[in-house]
Amino acid sequence: MANIEWYDSFSVGINLIDEQHKELLGKINALNEAVDKHQGIDKILNTLTFLYQYTDVHFSTEEKYMKELDYPGKKIHMEQHIEFFEMIETMRKDFEEDGATRALGESISTYLGNWLITHIKSIDFKFGEFLRETGHAGINA
Repeated sequence: MANIEWYDSFSVGINLIDEQHKELLGKINALNEAVDKHQGIDKILNTLTFLYQYTDVHFSTEEKYMKELDYPGKKIHMEQHIEFFEMIETMRKDFEEDGATRALGESISTYLGNWLITHIKSIDFKFGEFLRETGHAGINA
């Protein structure tokens, strides 16, 4: 599977969030590598678990600022975060039940990559725009 590359067009214009998005793409690429190299169920499950944990850190960062700044789109944004967590958990269970098949790995990688890019270019762009418009573009963790 091909790695997902970061393009400047993915930037939401907020350094902290952009750096976290780059890290998430790296985690998805690590999952691709684990599947491609047939590294086994344990390695793939560990990578999925790590992706889940890092996503939790990233989503918590975004949600912290959404709440503090009373972001009007926070409900829909946070619902998408919950959907993503549920999907990762489903994928982890599928791997446990079906093993590390290439088809399952490709399906997971495609879903995660597509979801993240779509989420960034739609939902996160709106949040980044809100942060810039309200003078909060320089947020830090």
